Amino acid sequence: MKKAAVILFLFTIFSHFPAIAQFSLSGEIRPKAEFRDGYRMMPQPGSNPAGLINQRTRLSLLYKPESRVSMGVAVQDLRIWGEDNTLGTDPSFGLYEAWVALAVRENLSVQAGRQELRYDNQRLMAINDWVLSGRTHDALVMKYRHENGSQLHIGAAFNQSEERLFETHYRRNNYKTLNYIWYNTDLGPDINGSFIFIADGYEHPENPETLNVRATWSSFLVMNTGSLTLRLQPAYQHGNTSRGQDIGAYFLLGELSGDLTSSMSSTLGFELFSGADHLDPGDKFTAFDKLYGAGHGRNGFMDYFTAFPAHPGNAGLINPFLKNDFRLSDQTSLGADIHLFFLENNYPDPADNNRAIDKYLGTELDLVLNHRFNDFTQVLFGYSVMFGSESMEVIRGGSKDEFAHWAFVMIRMSPVFL
Repeated sequence: MKKAAVILFLFTIFSHFPAIAQFSLSGEIRPKAEFRDGYRMMPQPGSNPAGLINQRTRLSLLYKPESRVSMGVAVQDLRIWGEDNTLGTDPSFGLYEAWVALAVRENLSVQAGRQELRYDNQRLMAINDWVLSGRTHDALVMKYRHENGSQLHIGAAFNQSEERLFETHYRRNNYKTLNYIWYNTDLGPDINGSFIFIADGYEHPENPETLNVRATWSSFLVMNTGSLTLRLQPAYQHGNTSRGQDIGAYFLLGELSGDLTSSMSSTLGFELFSGADHLDPGDKFTAFDKLYGAGHGRNGFMDYFTAFPAHPGNAGLINPFLKNDFRLSDQTSLGADIHLFFLENNYPDPADNNRAIDKYLGTELDLVLNHRFNDFTQVLFGYSVMFGSESMEVIRGGSKDEFAHWAFVMIRMSPVFL
């Protein structure tokens, strides 16, 4: 009843403004069924597959009056089918977005509140849409757009876990402060470039008076050369970890995309995350962290490597890939991808006198069939296989001798009601 009351209240309030405002109401229902027998981790001998269905239901309201003030509110329900009893009062409704934007000038605005932060290819700042909850931030963002199309965003956030009368200790596993600058502009008729600087601060886990700040610098270049598109993204991290260790890490992405035929396009590329040499670690922390960027799909759909630097054991990752998209009809497409995984640095094998394991981890094959029923409804079928090596056993667990595969079916309906 509380859920229905909240929706009815919001709808009633906003429905009184159609004459003086542009008001939109949109929704999303996304049930997804999964078969897991090697998702994130190769199976063990004798282990049994898992099956589950999760669902996200979201309602978004956007209010843009004729004045220079706008606002957005989005609420969502997240659930695994069966986790709540058919009779019960367990709350599950939550706030996804709630922000207000003030247009200081025609090309300058300030947006404050719970909001999505997504930039460029979403490698460092993303909405993480595949994850059931998605990702939003409590932040203040200034947005400027020049007449030539260039954009400048400056964002800041300061987090607390409770109201306090003294001190500002923040014990959650999240940043305490976040500051960033993003600038995007055309560098030429066929070149677009972005630059982003991100500084996030974490309290020392044993000394809350100390705030350790990590700095990440990155650029993102997109060059169109006739029928081909080249993307290049270098990044560098320095500063300190939450425990105060000096950081010196880097990341590099390069990919080339193009249409091979009228119904087929391909992307050939690689990603490189620097890692620590566990046999000769040195004084600096050299494993790159992707911060708040996208995880799923970037390094394969089976999500063996989504959390950096933890998933590759802080040893870094090199991922060459080939992604293909086949347009079977106006409504249906098939994606077929292959990923190769290698450690970037040395990692010891505790079962072999801590000698460095072989850097080849495995190969993943992904197939995704996407069919659109209409402009707001689509069905996706996915199937993936991981061929892991002995080194993958050490890094991610499981057995390479077991067949690791995963499948999903997802219905996504995202209508705009008003």
